Amino acid sequence: MAYQLHGGGGVAPDLNPLPAIGGEQAPPAAAEVDRISSLPEKARQRILSFLPLKTATMLGMVSRSWSRLVSKPQWPCDSILGIHIRPATATQGPCHCPLVTHVRSDQIAPLLANELASRGRGPGPGHRLLRFLLNVEDAQTRPADFDSLLDYSADCDVEHVVVVVDARRGPPELSFNFPRASHHLLRLVLFGVGVNEAHRPMSQFRSINTLEVMTIQNTSLGDLDLRRILLSCSRLRILVLRNCRVLTCVNVTAASERLARLTVVECPQVEKISASTALGLHSFRYSGAFLRSVALPQTCFGDLYIRFTKSRVSSQIQYHSWLNALPNLSNLVVLTICSNALKIMSSLRSREDFQPQVAKLSNLQNLRELQLVLYTMDTLMLSHIYWFLRMCRCSRLRNLFVELPEVKGESFMDAVRGLAAEEPMMDDFNNLVIVKITNFKWQCNEIELVHFLLRKASSLQKVILVVPKGTITERDQSGNPIFPDVNLLRFEKFPTKVKVVVLNECLGAKIREFHRDVFLEYY
Repeated sequence: MAYQLHGGGGVAPDLNPLPAIGGEQAPPAAAEVDRISSLPEKARQRILSFLPLKTATMLGMVSRSWSRLVSKPQWPCDSILGIHIRPATATQGPCHCPLVTHVRSDQIAPLLANELASRGRGPGPGHRLLRFLLNVEDAQTRPADFDSLLDYSADCDVEHVVVVVDARRGPPELSFNFPRASHHLLRLVLFGVGVNEAHRPMSQFRSINTLEVMTIQNTSLGDLDLRRILLSCSRLRILVLRNCRVLTCVNVTAASERLARLTVVECPQVEKISASTALGLHSFRYSGAFLRSVALPQTCFGDLYIRFTKSRVSSQIQYHSWLNALPNLSNLVVLTICSNALKIMSSLRSREDFQPQVAKLSNLQNLRELQLVLYTMDTLMLSHIYWFLRMCRCSRLRNLFVELPEVKGESFMDAVRGLAAEEPMMDDFNNLVIVKITNFKWQCNEIELVHFLLRKASSLQKVILVVPKGTITERDQSGNPIFPDVNLLRFEKFPTKVKVVVLNECLGAKIREFHRDVFLEYY
């Protein structure tokens, strides 16, 4: 529950009707449901099974009913095949996995042979696969059995492959064979799967000219492995690398012709990112330590996500390359930055040698959404936030998301000492509509930030405050949570049209930020 604080099947019509008797035009037929949408769900699923995956996905944007149909985990006609391989020691009890077929690792050959044989093999009607989902819970599954399943999906011209291997039960011995991939492969997700392209002879090299989206996560992907893969994927548009433990350099030169989005998250050994030749790149997302070298194209970006995981900045040399690598931000629509970036930019405002880099950040006139990830929330950080909001001049900003630290700071002591952040003169918040602050703990500086936004944003409609997970709240007779501290948000000229909503952590996900998928495990 939310605590609110208010301040005041049919027949298609004839598209060419004949004129009525007497020469008068017949009245237009009443709008009716189109024939396809009025068909039973099974019939519409049957239609989807004949469409390419890309076309079927686009059909999901027509209406909510089609969107629900496209997002279903299973379609009929075997257009989706999902297999869950359980450990050999697993019991025969029920499995809560959404995949339909469940088999123990020591029974793959006898149990799946009949099922796959009855379904048929090949690219013909009734055999083609849109999606193949393979969840290997036992990392000691025989590579021959693993490869046979992937070969079967390739023979059926699969377009979307998701392979998940649980490496917690032992070292992964299963790897994806790129030369034997489907000739129609469009999307590929590898989670915990080995990639050994560096040791493969060049004689076995084969291009995958259809692959557009690739995610590699939780694997020992090396620099040469990545280079070989990108050489074979000339049409790649989206590349996502998460927790690639031995990767040290992300060089996308081989796939720079069509690459539009690059995501590098929590790859601990990465020291260099080279993407200056990817002139079509409009989305860059990075989370990790400071890099030794960064090269991005000097083109217009649409969204940018920069999050340094270390809470402290040790030297200016570490972030000098980041400032030089900043692209053209005039068309930037979505921006996510961390408190380290705020500290860096605030410390450089008086440095003449860094003014060209700082000037790029003052050209955010098209920004619509801003997310601030804060590691601390003391008075100094509040000053950094004020300075950034004044400097960036984001007059078209509509949504502001602030992620506060989960641990309480010392803002109360700052207030006792008489420390206060100087509030800037600002008139650029006229379009701000929604503010969402997570991990809100009712501390002095957090409340002051809310007061600042309420005073400056003339068009503000809603402020959503999400308390930390595990917060114990009082409840009324109906069981609804009560937040008595909400009265601390009131002040003399409280805007009457703004609604302040306080939510617990589980309900706070209804309004979500654009970059919410950066840390998703796989999809």
